[in-house]
Amino acid sequence: MLTDAAAKIGRGAFRLQLMSFLKSLRRFGADRDGAILPYVAIMLVVIFGLAALAIDASRLMSVQTQLQNAADALALAGAAELDRRPDSIIRAQAAINGLVANPVAGAGIRQVAEVAGIDFLRTLPPSDDLPVTSANLTDDPTLAAYVRVTVRPVTMSMIFPISLLPGRRQISVGAQSVAGYDQILCNVTPVYVCNPFEAPGMTYYQATQALVQADENPARQHQLIRLAGSQFNNGAYTAGTLGYVAPATGALPASACGPGAGYGVPQALAASQVRACFRLSGVNLLPSEDQPAMDGLNTRFDIYANGFAACRIYAPDLNVRKGYMTIGNVNWCNAVPSSPNWPIADPNATPLPPDQNMIRANGTFDTSISMGSGVWNCAAYWSIAHAVGPGKDSPPQGCTAAATISRYSVYTYEMNFLSDRSLSAETGGPECAPPGESGRRVVTAAIINCGSSPVPMHADVQGVPAAAFGRFFLVLPANSGTGGNPYAEFLGLVKRSDPQSSDMVQLYR
Repeated sequence: MLTDAAAKIGRGAFRLQLMSFLKSLRRFGADRDGAILPYVAIMLVVIFGLAALAIDASRLMSVQTQLQNAADALALAGAAELDRRPDSIIRAQAAINGLVANPVAGAGIRQVAEVAGIDFLRTLPPSDDLPVTSANLTDDPTLAAYVRVTVRPVTMSMIFPISLLPGRRQISVGAQSVAGYDQILCNVTPVYVCNPFEAPGMTYYQATQALVQADENPARQHQLIRLAGSQFNNGAYTAGTLGYVAPATGALPASACGPGAGYGVPQALAASQVRACFRLSGVNLLPSEDQPAMDGLNTRFDIYANGFAACRIYAPDLNVRKGYMTIGNVNWCNAVPSSPNWPIADPNATPLPPDQNMIRANGTFDTSISMGSGVWNCAAYWSIAHAVGPGKDSPPQGCTAAATISRYSVYTYEMNFLSDRSLSAETGGPECAPPGESGRRVVTAAIINCGSSPVPMHADVQGVPAAAFGRFFLVLPANSGTGGNPYAEFLGLVKRSDPQSSDMVQLYR
């Protein structure tokens, strides 16, 4: 019995202990103190990961921005040198390589922006979405209008693990930029002249090089150039051919006094101010008519004929000496040119003579020759044009029978003796539409390498690149004695520092 009683007591004690343990479990299960800690422990991993990712993204954007800024600055520095001269690529590369590369903050120790590649482009793809191809690239400095600079990628260590595998915690960041240069001239005569110094068979580079050398050689600026009209040349664009261009901005004065045809070109050639601008990168040719255009150009010589007979609103030059005569000196607006025979057949009046190689053995003017030798008879000209007046015995230095001085220098010297007259009573100043305006016989024109142009030449072609802009001094007006073509001397290229010129350097992609 005692044994049974002891067993019962033992089972009761076990039951009590079991019930106490179950109560404790229920109390533990019902206890909510500290339940957030497991979630916090899990979320801390996510929070720290996101924070690391945010820091890495910020660093990545900072480095990318710095590299892109560096690429943009390098491209702009190079593009500023792309003025289409034969040494432009050399200067552009020197400008890019000479630009100090700054350390890229946030990329790690000793990380700097370095140039990985430099490419020069003649054209850009028609859309920014299209890649640059070999068709856009060029190594010709006279055609290079854009430069593409690629910056060497910078390796950046990441805080956030990109991969659980070793060695995958770094990322490379690079940048690329394309910039270009264009020269813009405003208030320019809307004409182009085929490069007078381009010889048949020259490449575009050689033709531009010949033009630049002529700009640097004063002897080449004494040669007389025939500016042959382009209307009836049947596609034969030779050295000295003169044609017409549409402005990139602005408009030609089509509604002004003068002939109604010709897209406003004749009026623009007569006007003192043309509210239009032209780009070095490309000009658009206009198929205007030569005669009304030449009539407009002749107003600069105080000649008002045909559609410009009643248009004396266009000022002539201050010095318009051109070898004209009028019977009885009654009406200088009806004056006519003296005999065209040379060296000088008419002792009463003479214009500035052509070069000796342009005069045939019989004394007639050979208008088939496009470029003179630069040797001309200044002494005979001075003795006739200044037959009476204070300058009669004071010719400029070098004014001999075989002069090699420029006619432009004689023209400027004559400004001191505008009252001198020939035996036909022609003086230097305008007498049909006085008083005249300074610099009207100097014309600024786009110069095109017509023989080697990458854009085939025809009367209304678009986007023809200009080798440069240049200035020409009008020596002889267009009349019957000159075959209907004006003649000029080359005064040199328009420099970037010229007030008419503006540089446009900008980023394109």
